[in-house]
Formats: sequence, C-alpha cells, structure tokens
Amino acid sequence: MNDFFDTIDPKMLARIQAFRLMDDDFMTVVFDGNNEAAEFLLGILLDRKDIRVKSVMSQKEKRNLFGRSVRLDILAEDFSGRKYNVEVQRENSGASPRRVRYNLAMLDSHTLQKKQGFKELPETYIIFITENDYLGYGKPVYRVKKNFDCTDSDGRNLPFDDGCNILYVNGAYRGDDALGRLMHDFCTPNADEMNYSQLAERVRFHKQEEGGFKTMSKIMEDYGNEREAEGKKIGILQGKLIAYFDLIKSGLLSVKDAAAKLEMSEDALLQQMAAAGK
Repeated sequence: MNDFFDTIDPKMLARIQAFRLMDDDFMTVVFDGNNEAAEFLLGILLDRKDIRVKSVMSQKEKRNLFGRSVRLDILAEDFSGRKYNVEVQRENSGASPRRVRYNLAMLDSHTLQKKQGFKELPETYIIFITENDYLGYGKPVYRVKKNFDCTDSDGRNLPFDDGCNILYVNGAYRGDDALGRLMHDFCTPNADEMNYSQLAERVRFHKQEEGGFKTMSKIMEDYGNEREAEGKKIGILQGKLIAYFDLIKSGLLSVKDAAAKLEMSEDALLQQMAAAGK
C-alpha cells in the first residue's frame, strides 16, 4: 500500500478491509456497471453459459408513489430482455418469501409501458444469496416451483408459468463445484484466498488501490451521514409527537389536525399515542 493509505482513519481502513461480497455495501460496488462480472456471477448461480448481460446496476431504487419503495442490490438485464435481481442477505429474516414478492411487484410495476400487454412482461429471476442455509436442508440451491393443484393425463403437475424464477442460494454451501467455490469467495474478505480471479481482481481494486478505496470510503461516509440525518429526523419527530400528545390530551388540538400537521394518518398517530401510554 502507498502513502495514501497512511492518511486513512485506521477504523475506516479496517472496516473496508473486512468487507466481503456477502456484505451488500461492498458487493454492490464490485458488480455495479460490470457486465462481465455479472455474467460470470449469473452463469454460476443459474448453471448456464448462454447469459450475455446488456446492463447491470446496483442499489437501484424502485420508487412507489403509493407506499414503500425498494432498493435492489443488483439489477441486470440480458440481451434477450430477461431481468435478474440478485440480493445478498446475512439474516434469514431479510429473505422472506414476501420480500421476494415485493421485489417482483416493484420490478414488474416499472417494466410495462402504457398499452403494453401483460404477455410482454419479461422473464424475471429473483435470486437471494443467504449467508446461512435458509431452509436448513443442506441443498446448494432451493428453487421455487409453482403448479396448479391438478395434473395432466400423464400425472404430471401443471406448471403455473408466470415467467418468474425464484431461487434461494445457500451461502454456507462449500461443495467441490463451481457454486461451492463461488460461495467461498463471497464469504472471505481476503482476495488472495479467492478461487476466481474475475472476483478477486475487483476486490483487490476496491481494497488495495487508491481509486477503488476512495469509492468505498465515499460510500461509507455517505452512509454514515444518512444514518445521522435519519437519527436527527427521528429525534425531531419524537419531540413533535410529545408536544402534540399534550395538546390533544388538553383538548387544544384534534387528532385529525395533529395527524395532518405531522403528515401521518390518524390511525398511525393513535398507535403512537397508545404506545406512549397517552
């Protein structure tokens, strides 16, 4: 490392050096805009050699005007129009089936243009890489299959083909195959211990070269600033809630008016009051 790294806060340096691809902050930087790396990743995850990525972006936010928005770790598209959403989750709770459902809904809602038919929805892959074995059955990959509750004349289940392919990849899998080696690489912070040079080179760049490290440092600083701003916002909101609770209790302000001033629903305000014992 050159003199540049001598100027870095040791805590920041240690934090970035400890990052693994299983950490979404780091993984998204490594794959953002890197079509070749995305092809390599998807090829192993899906056991295919025909994927040619047209574009890939990370931390892509899909906004919802009527509810919760979602930020996707990796969103890629191939030259056939298929879309691929890859998420890493260290906690099983973050990979619930309803989270998959929401990601898919947000993807689909931003795909069709006005007057396009539903048959034009592209084939989509939702892939969750979980640090632990999500279902606990020791399988490398769990694929979700949808069927109607009836069979054809040969006794085969009739597939419900909605064009969505859902996979849970077991990040704890260490078999002697391409996927096992990939999961090893996702879980080590040391580029020298990685099996695949396609990933190791990108990891080294962001940990050992000035340009890549500056990118990571900026991301960490922005993240810290966002958390600080969120904390201040919560503090301000709590102060307002206490003030409005007292006004409501004294009869000087209605729940309806207080909710409007706080830009929340009346039900949400009443829940806050109940939680506070007001």
